[in-house]
Amino acid sequence: MKNHILFPIISCLLFSIQAPGQTLDTIYANDHQVVSLSFTDPIQTGMIGSPNYAFSFNREQADNLGLLQAEKGQESNLLVRTTTDNLYSFILAYREDLSQLHYFIAPEQQLKNPFQHSSNSSATHDSIQKTPSIKEERYTLLCTQLLHKKSSTRHSKHQKGIRVKLMDQVYHDDHVYIVYELKNRSTIPYALGKFQLSKVLGTPKRKASYQELPIAPLFEFQMPNQIGSGTSVRFVVVYPKFTLNSEERLQVKVLEANGSRNLILKLR
Repeated sequence: MKNHILFPIISCLLFSIQAPGQTLDTIYANDHQVVSLSFTDPIQTGMIGSPNYAFSFNREQADNLGLLQAEKGQESNLLVRTTTDNLYSFILAYREDLSQLHYFIAPEQQLKNPFQHSSNSSATHDSIQKTPSIKEERYTLLCTQLLHKKSSTRHSKHQKGIRVKLMDQVYHDDHVYIVYELKNRSTIPYALGKFQLSKVLGTPKRKASYQELPIAPLFEFQMPNQIGSGTSVRFVVVYPKFTLNSEERLQVKVLEANGSRNLILKLR
């Protein structure tokens, strides 16, 4: 009996927090596919106004990924609060056929506080401007130590004269530091177009269930734009701490700018 009363109350509360003039995005889901949402910050809480929708996330260890499914029924909405106290709200609707299975949620989509004064906004802006420099110093210090540390190759892949190696992986606080090496054995300089670490679910052969979920880096240290012929470069990329479930694995995608010398390094 209490549950029947609770859902309408939560629904009313969620719809009432929308800031004036702010349009909410609609996310579609169904009962035979999983829709994933990636936030820039780990999820702290997630609430849905109607019981025909289900939103799940890692409650034991902070993670940026949330999963959504729905049973056929009325529209509802989703309220997500991240560990940085940012609020996000979305309209939820059932759709039998989904054209999008993953949503990257940008910081600009968070709910705006209409009661926040401009002076507070200015103070907040100033603090945000100062914070990255402190973090950058910490990142740089540990990245420098890792590059001077002796380490052996953990994973490696080569193709068309280009080799990518994963040399080391270190967890520190809520971050993951990964040391990579790119080596160019060809006679032509290699211009790096894209370097991306992703969680992978499923296989490319089954396109309906295959998903690549990029892990956005927090900091890149000595990431090269180009690797000269016969040279190698080591660098460090800092990511937010992440976990993998039993069906997920990692992959590193290396794409050449204006070229076809592309690599995919498959990990656990």
